[in-house]
Amino acid sequence: MTVTEYLESLLEGEKINDKDKEEIVKNREEVEKAIREKFGEEVKTVKYSGSIAKHTAINSSKDLDLAVHFKHDSFSLSEMYESVFDFLNENYNVREQKVSIGLPDLNVDVVPGRRIDKEDDSNNDVFLYRSDDDSRIKTNIEKHKSHITNSGCRNEIKLMKIWKNKWNVKFKSFAVELLVIQALNGSSKIILKDRIKEVLDYILENVEEINLIDPANSNNNVADIIEDYKKMFLKTTASTCLSYLENVNGDQDSQLSAWKKVFNDFSGGGSNSYTGIGVVTRNTADWGRQPDRRHG
Repeated sequence: MTVTEYLESLLEGEKINDKDKEEIVKNREEVEKAIREKFGEEVKTVKYSGSIAKHTAINSSKDLDLAVHFKHDSFSLSEMYESVFDFLNENYNVREQKVSIGLPDLNVDVVPGRRIDKEDDSNNDVFLYRSDDDSRIKTNIEKHKSHITNSGCRNEIKLMKIWKNKWNVKFKSFAVELLVIQALNGSSKIILKDRIKEVLDYILENVEEINLIDPANSNNNVADIIEDYKKMFLKTTASTCLSYLENVNGDQDSQLSAWKKVFNDFSGGGSNSYTGIGVVTRNTADWGRQPDRRHG
C-alpha cells in the first residue's frame, strides 16, 4: 500500500453511509418542525449548515447545523438564545455551546440567529448571541458554505478532522476548515500527503498567533474563541507528527509506517500508542506543561 492509498483508505473508512444520513435528516426535520410550531411567525428562515451541508463530514464527527433565523425585531439576542435553549431543554438532551445549542443524541446543533436586514430577504446576514460573554457576532451561513465547498480542500479538511479525532485534539470543526484553507492558500502541492504535511507545518509555525477570519465578517476572528491551551496542544501534536516524517527512508514501507504514526495508527503495538493522557513530543524550546484539558 502506498501512502496515497493509505490516506484514501482513511477517507473511505470515514464515509457516512446513507442510513446514517437519513437518520440525521430525520432528526433535523423533527427539531425544525418543533421549533417552527413553538415560535411560529417569529421564525424568518431555517437554513442547513454544518459539516454535512458543506460536504466535509466524517463518520466519527458528523453534524448538521440547524440555523434558525428569527425576524429582525423578534427578540433581544439574549432572549432569543435563552428562549430556544429553554424550549429544547424541555424536550431533548441539550448542551449549551458558545453560539449554538447542541443536541448530541441527534447529531444536530441548533444555531439561533436574528436577521440584520429588516427589508431585504435575500440578505442572509444575522447576529448570533455568544452565551459565554454576552456579546454578538455577525455572520452568514450561506457565505460559509460557499467558502468551504468551493475551496478545493475538502479531502484535506476531512483528513485533518480524522487526524484531530485520532489524537483527541479539541479544536472546533469550523476553525479546522478555515485553518486548512488558509494553510493551503496559494500552495503548489498537488499530492495529498504533501498537502497534509504542509498543513501540519503551518500549524506548527502559526497556530499560537493565528487569525482565522470569518469569510462572512472580517471583524470576527474565529480563533479568538479557542483557548490558548487548545492551540498549544494542537501545535505540539503537529510537532510530534512531523517528527515521524523527519529522516524517513525513501522506501515505500518506511513512508507508509511514518504516515500511519501521523494518524496515530501504531498497528504494530508497543508503548508509543496515544492514550489520551500525553503525547510524544519533539524537543521544542517552547513546549511547556499543558493545563488539564476539558471538553469543548
